[in-house]
Amino acid sequence: MSKPPPGIARFDSAAAMAQALASALRGEPFASPSQSPLLDRLMPAINALPKRQREWTYIVGGMSEGIGPGDAGRLDIERIAEWITGLYPRGSAGCAFVGSSNGAMIHLAAALGAPWLPQTFLCPVRAPFSDPDDVEHSFKAGGRIVEAMLAADSRIAVHQMHDPNQDRLMLHSIRYFRIKHRRLPLAYREFLLGTLERGATLYVVNCTRDWPVTSTGDRSYFQFGATGGATESEYLQGGERVRAFLEREGSARMRWEPPPPDTRAPEAEWGFDAALYEELERLAAGMDWRIVEIRFREPEALSFAAARVYRRWYEDADIEPRHLLVDSFMLMDPLTTLKLQALPFWLLFNVEPSADALQRFLEDEPAFETIDMMLFSHGVQSIGLAPISRWRALLDYAAGTGRFAGVDPERYPRDFATFSRFGQALAQLGSHMDSQTGPQWGPHLPPQTPLPALDQDRFETWLARYGESVGVQCAERAMRHLGHNHDHV
Repeated sequence: MSKPPPGIARFDSAAAMAQALASALRGEPFASPSQSPLLDRLMPAINALPKRQREWTYIVGGMSEGIGPGDAGRLDIERIAEWITGLYPRGSAGCAFVGSSNGAMIHLAAALGAPWLPQTFLCPVRAPFSDPDDVEHSFKAGGRIVEAMLAADSRIAVHQMHDPNQDRLMLHSIRYFRIKHRRLPLAYREFLLGTLERGATLYVVNCTRDWPVTSTGDRSYFQFGATGGATESEYLQGGERVRAFLEREGSARMRWEPPPPDTRAPEAEWGFDAALYEELERLAAGMDWRIVEIRFREPEALSFAAARVYRRWYEDADIEPRHLLVDSFMLMDPLTTLKLQALPFWLLFNVEPSADALQRFLEDEPAFETIDMMLFSHGVQSIGLAPISRWRALLDYAAGTGRFAGVDPERYPRDFATFSRFGQALAQLGSHMDSQTGPQWGPHLPPQTPLPALDQDRFETWLARYGESVGVQCAERAMRHLGHNHDHV
């Protein structure tokens, strides 16, 4: 894959997930979010460093992804969109996805052989030697950058996000600006028009998760905190867990002091900005495309529905799914998941709410013979972090083997080599499967028979059915501005 242009971070959900899906559509495993062989080779040595040196290596690595504050006004949205569309193999398709980032959606798109265009991406801006807990300074310094970005392109909204809990290490050297497309970049339009056949389907991934924010303009917001381990109240009002965390981190503060929120907006990383619908509908009308909305509030809700769609797809091919592969944030490999005939279950982050979601899933499903789990490491003993003992207890739900994939439990959550090691671990699982008897097949399929393609009708029917109980809706969208009146799925 080509190196991304300045202004989009590789260590973020959008870039990593697009690369993972593109790899699957090209028939290649996804083994490295960095896409840097040199960095991947250095990871074991970095992991062996003492704790503080490991953290600073992570911090400096994050800063290398950022642009300078003076470059914000030259942010090239089209060049970034061209890089994303250039990841995918060329050819016609019957459907495509656009909208919110979501790991479970990536597995569904891979099953359908469909590309995905993210609405949101992360633009990090260098801010060396910053204090993550000085929210007022970040807010003021970010204002000039936001103004420059908005002036650079009228089609975007800018969400400055400041999370001193989960992004603590990175905030020592960069500021986070998440860009949301409110209108399609030209590269996105050309890609869709060149890829989707007339009468095709455009799946819009609409995560309705929002967050209290401070408005800084017509198209800009300051978001303090983020979905994960700490609650909205803890970020904004403090509490015992916040006080203990700040004390543990050596801060003299008792709580954070963000600017008062004055509204709610789509969550910076996961939420969908519905302003994009107007252009999607116009584009769809001209090509007679169906627009099908996949709507949910909590990102992990789609993980439950996607896993059950996969189960039904496998069972219809007389494949008994006995293997669960647990993704973590951007650590995933859709192609190897399919190769193993495993059910995917994507976790938002390495926090207690995500562990709770996985436990609910394991308690509701038939026991898996094998559970393989990846764990994202963000380098911080953050509020709400699920300890390694909790993840080990969830592996014990396996009827046979429960194991970590590419995780060094002794170094979690500062196990930065997992970013390269997870791909090696999954490759070993795939090669082991090939050398043995293959996955658990039913009576009518011999080992290594290709899995029948997942067709769109079954996909939409199953997603609507299995999503109902977990808050996921899948329905065809009426073209409100154009007089169309389509029935729901």
